[in-house]
Amino acid sequence: MAEEQQVAIRRDSTIDFGDFFKGPLPGKFLKLLGFLALSRLGVYIPLGGVNQAAFAGNLDQNSLLGTLDSFSGGGIGRLGICSLGIVPFINAQIVFQLLTQLYPKLQELQKKEGEAGRKKILQYTRYASVGFAIAQAIGQVLFLRPYVNDFSTEWVLTSVTLLTLGSVFTTFLGETISELKLGNGTSLLIFTSIISYLPASFGRTVAEGFQAGNYVGLLTIILSFFFLVLGIVYVQEAERKIPLNYASRYGSRTGGPQRSAYLPFMSCLSYSLHLHWLYLLLWHVSLA
Repeated sequence: MAEEQQVAIRRDSTIDFGDFFKGPLPGKFLKLLGFLALSRLGVYIPLGGVNQAAFAGNLDQNSLLGTLDSFSGGGIGRLGICSLGIVPFINAQIVFQLLTQLYPKLQELQKKEGEAGRKKILQYTRYASVGFAIAQAIGQVLFLRPYVNDFSTEWVLTSVTLLTLGSVFTTFLGETISELKLGNGTSLLIFTSIISYLPASFGRTVAEGFQAGNYVGLLTIILSFFFLVLGIVYVQEAERKIPLNYASRYGSRTGGPQRSAYLPFMSCLSYSLHLHWLYLLLWHVSLA
């Protein structure tokens, strides 16, 4: 009888990969991949009337714009209608996070009204993201003026409208991805943009290193990249274990309370806020 129970327990504990395809998770993964691919589609639809070859040449000479282009997944270099991406929504989130700490009414709206208050703040953030998108679209259009074949009021209005709609569409995709409960939509969109640009950037760096014969410099870049990623993961996953003491549990040897559990406390909770502010600063400096 005991052997039969052990066999039944082993059968229940085995992993059946067929059950994975029976649940809702595969469908969610397919939707996630579809939304991410859709977000990349707008990057490859360029604005009309711009000399892309001349702009690409200037992009190679501007290191700040090149860095921003890598974050946007090549959207700036391709002059795509979704080149603004999720950046205006992130800026609006940062502003409202700061305003919540400064204005008591927003604090009450977030804390006392619960989920309804947070939905209101999210709605205000969406409205503010549209304003940020319009402002950044105007800045990008004015920056492109030397490369436009026919710079007119009609072209400016059309380009600003397309860039703003592209940003709103990307924000909508990010919120839709978050509703799938497979991760934060904003973070996944940024991750997808960087990953999509990484192979081309890495391949170009390796090709230039081999052409120049600078093998030491190339090895230094690769090791620096590796240790940088390692350091970021180490800092991000750092936690402080706070022991929990239960008065009802006593150790037989020590005669005192036994520490059997701990509370994990993340040491770096607001790291992304500083990265977003740095990204915003680089964006405005490059357009100046």
